[in-house]
Amino acid sequence: MQKVTCSVEALEEMADTLWYVRLKPVQAVDFQPGQYLLVVMADDDKRPFSIANMPNEEGTLELHIGASPDNSYAMQVLTRMQELGQIEVQLPAGKAYLRAESRHPVILMAGGTGFAYTRSILQRMLAEGLHKPVFLYWGVRFEDHLYADEEMKTWAAEHKELTYVPVVQNTGDHWQGRTGLVHEAIMDDFPSLTGYDIYVAGRFEMAGVAREAFKEKGVEAERLFGDAYEFI
Repeated sequence: MQKVTCSVEALEEMADTLWYVRLKPVQAVDFQPGQYLLVVMADDDKRPFSIANMPNEEGTLELHIGASPDNSYAMQVLTRMQELGQIEVQLPAGKAYLRAESRHPVILMAGGTGFAYTRSILQRMLAEGLHKPVFLYWGVRFEDHLYADEEMKTWAAEHKELTYVPVVQNTGDHWQGRTGLVHEAIMDDFPSLTGYDIYVAGRFEMAGVAREAFKEKGVEAERLFGDAYEFI
């Protein structure tokens, strides 16, 4: 795993409590779509964040960070970036990266800023050309947390093999889309999950509930990917 200092090229609020960060490492780095990095706060304090883009010629690393005053874990990272203009990271980390050689259709399931993980995977798949069905389900608590909604709608319009399904838990009067919990939307839409590659990112609680629910639909353990499953 590489340890590298990165300059902070961008730090912008995408929506309330949701931040976009773009880092520029001082040297070339390598990672697989779907892997994450560790922000080094101290030798014994390294904090994981999904990389939201695939490797690119510029060598930049994009992060989507949920942070609020009552979430000191993430807010401290943003504060250090703002104050110093740089941050030290270690990468790559994670085993739930894209299995590019697989011919199975793909379901990407994201909760909140877990979308960053699925975006990295999807971006690589689109770059290489979609030759199989891909379904991206993105669950959020509130509609305004769909910070990449327009990007996703554009990608889905450009690629007939891609289906994008946003799912909002707490809706306003004007929301016309899917409601409830994101894993339940998948359960409703697929009579069977046998034969699918499923990539999951979000809170550990969500990942755990989804794993148990998907077993009822025949998901194959070796085809269910998520870094949470290394810990739960």
